[in-house]
Amino acid sequence: MGPLQTAPFDPPVAINRAAGRVQFIIHKGKRVLSINYANCDIATFKAVAEEGHRVIARELPNSVLTLNDVSGSGFDAESVEILKSKVAANAPYVKRAAVIGISGLQRLIFEAVKIFTKRNLRAFSSRNEALDYLAEE
Repeated sequence: MGPLQTAPFDPPVAINRAAGRVQFIIHKGKRVLSINYANCDIATFKAVAEEGHRVIARELPNSVLTLNDVSGSGFDAESVEILKSKVAANAPYVKRAAVIGISGLQRLIFEAVKIFTKRNLRAFSSRNEALDYLAEE
């Protein structure tokens, strides 16, 4: 038997799906982590949640402001479990969290995630409203 052969490293497709969907922005002088779940399929949703957690977990406790856009995203049982898990895991790092794009049945899921994680997540009807809330002191 010859030496062990390894394939060249290719970043997982999931990481590519999250590229550009998790980034810090500045609003009124405050650094806000924008996490864009808008119009995600389940694979992209999972990738974005993972990338969001990876970025958040590198920050100081109780320091991160997050803006989460769920516009047009569908949720199934798996994505709800992922969301609950990541929201709970991010809790020590997040100072304030705002969510935009909630409609219809998403409202029930949003309320369930809040109850399960015991997090103070606020829903807003517009991006600017949410950003202004996050920038308040």
